[in-house]
Amino acid sequence: MKTAMKSFSPAVLAMLLTMPVSQASATDATAAPRLMVKTSVAEVIGVREIESGQMEQGIRKSMAALTRTSTASLRKPFLDNLCVAHLAINNMEQANQYCQAAVNTSKASAISFNNRAVMHHVSGNIEASLEDLNAASQLRKFQNMVAGNLKIVSQQKGFSQNNDLKLDKHSSLIANTIR
Repeated sequence: MKTAMKSFSPAVLAMLLTMPVSQASATDATAAPRLMVKTSVAEVIGVREIESGQMEQGIRKSMAALTRTSTASLRKPFLDNLCVAHLAINNMEQANQYCQAAVNTSKASAISFNNRAVMHHVSGNIEASLEDLNAASQLRKFQNMVAGNLKIVSQQKGFSQNNDLKLDKHSSLIANTIR
């Protein structure tokens, strides 16, 4: 299984998905800052599999539940989770589809804007990433995660502009799935 965390095996990814971000960061003090994504707050079908690193199973369950759900507000958690899962397996086409749908469905959420910002960043679109992180910040939810991501992306944008360098499209991700 390929993951967006290129330096970690699926087993390590599963461990990171279930530990607090502060512990995950403390396990490797020399690691560069990592962008964080977030699964839905709602306990929905497939979320536990995604959080435990069983991406294919989580995607399959989430897709099946999504096809049976027509109410926009009930679809949103599945879209957020599918966005995160496809980011984790580096399926950027599907990640883009679900991240966009999550932002455009029902009421805007900081989680959806944040996840789409990470997708934009990984795809190399730093300006769109910053726009989404600013939108997420204005919603005043999950501020630690959003502020951390905003700081990383802003610093990388400044570094890239000052040094005329391209950013690595395979940025490391940590899925923040603490309930």
